[in-house]
Amino acid sequence: MNKKTIITALLALVALTGQGQVHYRLEGNIGDSTITEKALVKDMYNNRGIIDTVNIVKGIIEPVEGELPDTTICALIIGNMPEGKGINYGLYTYPIFLGGGTTVIDGRTMRHPFLKGTTMCEDYTLFHKTEGEVLNKWMMERIRKANGGPIHLTTADMGREQTEQIAKTAKEIISRHTSDMLGLYLLREGATNYLSPSTWLELYSKMEPWLKTKPEYNMSITNTKSNMEKNIKTSEGTMFVDMEAEVDGHICRLSDYVGKGRYVWAEFWGSTCQPCLTQIPKLNSIYKKYKERGLTVLGIAVYEDAEKTRRAIKKHGITYPQLLNTQEQASIKYGIQGTPYSILFAPDGTILARGLHGEDLEKKLTEIFETKKYQELEN
Repeated sequence: MNKKTIITALLALVALTGQGQVHYRLEGNIGDSTITEKALVKDMYNNRGIIDTVNIVKGIIEPVEGELPDTTICALIIGNMPEGKGINYGLYTYPIFLGGGTTVIDGRTMRHPFLKGTTMCEDYTLFHKTEGEVLNKWMMERIRKANGGPIHLTTADMGREQTEQIAKTAKEIISRHTSDMLGLYLLREGATNYLSPSTWLELYSKMEPWLKTKPEYNMSITNTKSNMEKNIKTSEGTMFVDMEAEVDGHICRLSDYVGKGRYVWAEFWGSTCQPCLTQIPKLNSIYKKYKERGLTVLGIAVYEDAEKTRRAIKKHGITYPQLLNTQEQASIKYGIQGTPYSILFAPDGTILARGLHGEDLEKKLTEIFETKKYQELEN
């Protein structure tokens, strides 16, 4: 083997393994002076299990340090986690970016830490704070408008303006972290719901190849990529894609409702999705208001059997029609990754809007049904 071949092989090995051994140090405080006990540092992305333990004394983390094959994302698990229990059991702090310097936990909001130290930590905190500030401002405005009346606050109602503000910060941060775990974390879970499919795919294409092939999250990020591509294929202006489900021996299709001369607001939901359930009174109200004027509100139940959905329909007093037992077809056909999610179809089956929430979607309906042109057609 000649010298050139050896150098090429070494470069290939570096590309596959990332940056090699990296030093980490973890310290700081968890923002709760009542906690004094041992905590576990669990690798959440590389299948390495527990990589360290730390002592927490009155909320202060006694510093620990060591070496890792590459940077990773961890959770700080406080207290015992029984065998077979997932990370949602008990008290934990996530995500924590380890490697390449000192990671300082500086308190937290709920389970999300404020991080300092490395560039990954500082930029994660920037994203987390931006997200929190935008959401808090939006929620306070909603409370003010309610003027003491009842109000349901879920991010499913968040408008496009707020989404775009968070997406702008996310894009800037991911663009700075195409070769480390923060960029991939934001693409995989932190910012997925804020980025448009085209922006997500653009950023994904810039990620270092070795990051995209790490086994613990390769399947997850690949599925997200597939969903984003399907989302673009069924974007606004395209014709609807049919889907079907068998219920009580009968085949029911989306085309039983869409493309039949009426506007259709399709609401993808599940009976165990709390934000979905908070939408029901509003959906009932909109259906009652517009059903005689050419709008069908259609619930599309995902990832659950028909009987479970029927119980929820009865319990929550749903008045609009339903497409049951569609299971994973929302993801397969439309690239939908979470619920609640809405798509508005035109009378001919063209997709008018998708991913609109709350006030934005209601404004779209007002735009359609309250225009002079539409009122003239009604008369």
